[in-house]
Amino acid sequence: MTVRESSAQIEQQAAMWAARLDARVLTAAETADLDAWLAGDSRRLGAWAMARAALARVELAQVAQDDSPHEDAPVATRPSAFDRRTLLRGAGLALAASAVGAVGLGLLGQGQHYATGKGEMLRIALDDGSIVNLNTASGIDVQFTAEQRTIYLRGGEALFDVAKDAARPFVVVAGDARVRAVGTAFTVRHEARRPIDVIVSEGVVEVSEPRAAPVRVGQGMRAMVDPRAATPIETAAIAPEMIEQELYWREGKIAFRDTTLASAAAQFARYNDERIVIADPALAQETITGLFVANDPRGFAEAVAQSLGVVTRIEGNSILISPT
Repeated sequence: MTVRESSAQIEQQAAMWAARLDARVLTAAETADLDAWLAGDSRRLGAWAMARAALARVELAQVAQDDSPHEDAPVATRPSAFDRRTLLRGAGLALAASAVGAVGLGLLGQGQHYATGKGEMLRIALDDGSIVNLNTASGIDVQFTAEQRTIYLRGGEALFDVAKDAARPFVVVAGDARVRAVGTAFTVRHEARRPIDVIVSEGVVEVSEPRAAPVRVGQGMRAMVDPRAATPIETAAIAPEMIEQELYWREGKIAFRDTTLASAAAQFARYNDERIVIADPALAQETITGLFVANDPRGFAEAVAQSLGVVTRIEGNSILISPT
C-alpha cells in the first residue's frame, strides 16, 4: 500500500528544491525531476509556491538589512517550508510583489482615525516611531498622551510594531480586550461574533479582560479573548510558520496550508465583493495549499480548477466552483 505524503514532508521537499534552484541553474535532468515531482500530487504546487515566496521574502529582508545604517536593524525571520511556472503565472499565485488596494503612509497625532475599505491595506507611521499595518475593512483611533499611547481597534485586523518607550505603555483596546506592550510586535483581529485574536510575533504583551486576571503572552503565542466564555482568555502556542502564514496579508496575499475550499472562500470574501461559491458540499471540504493574491478570487478559482480537476464559471457577482 502506498503511504500518502504528509504536508510537512511535501513542504520539506519543496524547500529543498527552492534552495537548490536559488543556488544555481538546474540541469536538464533535475528540471525533469522537479516537473515530475510537481505533477505527482496537487498539493505540491502550492507547497512549491510557498517555498519560493518565503525565500524571496528572506532575500528582500537581507537586502534591506544590508542597506540599513542602524546596527540594530531587524533580522529576517525563519521562512516556512514551499510553480509550475505557467500555472503560477496564469492562476495568480503570488511569487512577486503584488499591488495592494490602497497603501499609504501617514504621521498621526492625537485623536486621529484611520480606516481601510474592503480589499485595502494601509501602513501608518505613528509619531512615536511605531508602525501600524491595517488589514482589509479595518479601523483605528489613535490617542497619545504624555503617559500612555492608546489605539482603539474599532474592527478588523492590525499588526502593531511598537517602538520602545518604557515611560509610555502602548495599549490596544479591542472590544473588551486590552493588549498592553512596551516594545514588541503583535497582531489583533477584532470581528463581530468572533473571539478577539491576539498573536505575538516578537516580545511579550499583557492581555486583559474585565472578568479575568491579566495574562502575559510571549513570542510564538496566541490569545483568544471571548467575554462570553467560561474562561475569557485562552492561550496557545503557534508555530513560526503559522505566524508567517497569518501575516501574508501585509503583502496583499493569502496563504493556505491544507485549508478547506469552504474556509478559503470565506477568507477571500474578507477582501472582495465578488464571492466564491462552492456548489458541492463534498468539494467544499477538499483542501488547498498555496499562496494567492488576496484581490484575485478568479485566479484562485482557476488554480483550484487546474489542481482538483473541477470547473468554474461566473454567475453575476459570484464565482461558482463545481465538480462538473
